[in-house]
Amino acid sequence: MGFGVTKSTHSFIHAGLPDSGTPLTNKLVLEGNAMFDQLTSELDVPFTRIGKLFVVMKKNEVEILKKKKEDADAAGVPGVRIVNSKELRAMEPNLTKEAVAALFTPTTGLVSPWELVIALSENAMENKVEFMLNAKVTGISVPRDHTFVINTTRGSVTSKFLINAAGLFADDIAKMVGEDDFSMVPVKQERSILDERVTDLVNHLVRSPITGDFVSPTKKELKAKKSNVIIGYTSEKIEDKNDVSTSREGFQRVFNFAKRMFPAFSTKDIITSFAGLVPLNTRTNDYIIEASKKVPGFINAILGGSGVGASPAMAKLIAEILADCGLKLVPKQDFNPYRKGIPDFRELPDDQKEALITENPQYAHVVCRCETVTEGEIVEAIRRGARTLDGIKFRTKAGMGRCQGGFCTPRVVQILARELGVPVTKITKREDNSQLLLFKNKGGERQNEIARS
Repeated sequence: MGFGVTKSTHSFIHAGLPDSGTPLTNKLVLEGNAMFDQLTSELDVPFTRIGKLFVVMKKNEVEILKKKKEDADAAGVPGVRIVNSKELRAMEPNLTKEAVAALFTPTTGLVSPWELVIALSENAMENKVEFMLNAKVTGISVPRDHTFVINTTRGSVTSKFLINAAGLFADDIAKMVGEDDFSMVPVKQERSILDERVTDLVNHLVRSPITGDFVSPTKKELKAKKSNVIIGYTSEKIEDKNDVSTSREGFQRVFNFAKRMFPAFSTKDIITSFAGLVPLNTRTNDYIIEASKKVPGFINAILGGSGVGASPAMAKLIAEILADCGLKLVPKQDFNPYRKGIPDFRELPDDQKEALITENPQYAHVVCRCETVTEGEIVEAIRRGARTLDGIKFRTKAGMGRCQGGFCTPRVVQILARELGVPVTKITKREDNSQLLLFKNKGGERQNEIARS
């Protein structure tokens, strides 16, 4: 879950500065932003309002900031203000001296998008929602009684209502029911992650109001002792929905902007680079969230940029659309909005670490040295549904550190095999066809004994 567009997005919950021609996006991003404090508190997902600085380097560019502030004030975005170079320097001591001013949006937030998706999924399961994982939709039929039959690689499902939230592949789903008035186009975003050595160099999300390039902490303001810095930008539209390749040109642009903003950065600080895709539709520049006029009960829920931040408000809108379509909505009396996350051992006070180890000695065994992830955290992630190396990685951060899994991967594979009761050759990186170990060597029997120990 969350391994598509969500996995490779940035971590920002935007304040809601409006763009022209996207009224629905503007509305949902602003409303969604205000919902994140309660949502993340209930789901035990780290969240903070880190604040964003739109930085300009020339005096004549201050007019851009003034226009943005006027638009923000008109839209009701709270607390937006322009800061001069002196105040900017106090807010970001390591920022380049070229910076002359910035627009500050204090309600801009920071959240881990995949942690949020995992938390939402766990909470949904707690509230009796059923999932069909690894089930590719192969076709949809709509009989005369308007009951959808959704055929998948794992069987069929029937439903009176169907919400199309397939992201980049929403056009494929729409065509299966006879809707063909839009296509989905990916926009590639290239990112790089910097080492924890530069944790203290950046305090806010720093962004160009002209190009969209950015520099930001990932968890610095989430009360974590250490965090990485993420740098990136959005590039042009591409054709291949599966193209998440990176490029030398993309990396150079990303790093050049970051280096100009924060001169202390070095290429030696880069620990990994990756690319993600933003789904845009060809019918409008805006989101498409509406009931089909052609197919009763079919609802498109198609977001785009800033989709993570807009998602809570979109959920409320979808509920309203379902009611308008005839679905009787009855409050679930025993609904539980709370979910407790896996303990982040590294960030716990010493007394809590000792208590956890006393309760479960597996928390005394460090598996990932870079991120100080313990065996106890990995086993808990498996108990909650992790079945792959990436499933462990995105629940616990094992493999996200400086060595990018070079040290901990073999041990994580062994723990997965032991807990799932399968040979290590059955453990995959993400999907069924991504085996890490293809066959046994001459010492295979001994390796299996170690995996079972």
